[in-house]
Amino acid sequence: MVKSYLPAKFNTFAFIVFFLLWLFSFYKTMLLAMVAYVVLYVTLRKNRNDFRDDPMSTKGVMFSPANGKIVHIEHNVSHGMYGEQLVEIQIMIPWWKEMGVFMPLSAEIKTLLVLKGQSFFRYHKAEEKIGTREGKGVALALDNRGETTGLTFFKCKVGLWPELMVMPGDRGGRRVNIGYFPFGGTVMLYLPKKYEILMKINDEVTAGESILAVIPDHA
Repeated sequence: MVKSYLPAKFNTFAFIVFFLLWLFSFYKTMLLAMVAYVVLYVTLRKNRNDFRDDPMSTKGVMFSPANGKIVHIEHNVSHGMYGEQLVEIQIMIPWWKEMGVFMPLSAEIKTLLVLKGQSFFRYHKAEEKIGTREGKGVALALDNRGETTGLTFFKCKVGLWPELMVMPGDRGGRRVNIGYFPFGGTVMLYLPKKYEILMKINDEVTAGESILAVIPDHA
């Protein structure tokens, strides 16, 4: 059975609406509403990922946090929240992809900063449209033994902001589902410079499966 990120309250409300439309004989309206609901349910589908992490074999490995395509990679990037001399990887999430957000590595949630308001079309490079890497978005700093990895989410003009189910102080294992990004958008991943990037621009990536980077000692 297909699972969805739609909240239980929304599903309950939808079925109440369907029942009322049926009760008052608005059959055509009910049919249109049901079709719209099914399309939304499938669009926000949730893949059943049962990753069993082996800490030894995945040590020093950075997985993709989302499904999509790499559209930009840049080295020696400075970020006011994540630090200096970082590697920046920009991932574009199309609206038809499964929209889950996953932990790229095992870490503690250090900071969650929500500055909604700035958006741009997902097919553009973030730096061209935003003008600053500290622009408004949803920023998540992950702490791994004192080292910071950053995730910043930017909404597409025809999308919605991400829904993350974590708070500062929470700990999560790599490849754990921590939320979803309705209708996709842009994810910026910031890695310490010691990582060796294994992907290139235009590569398609799968959340929790594609290995974006490794620490050379563990390659």
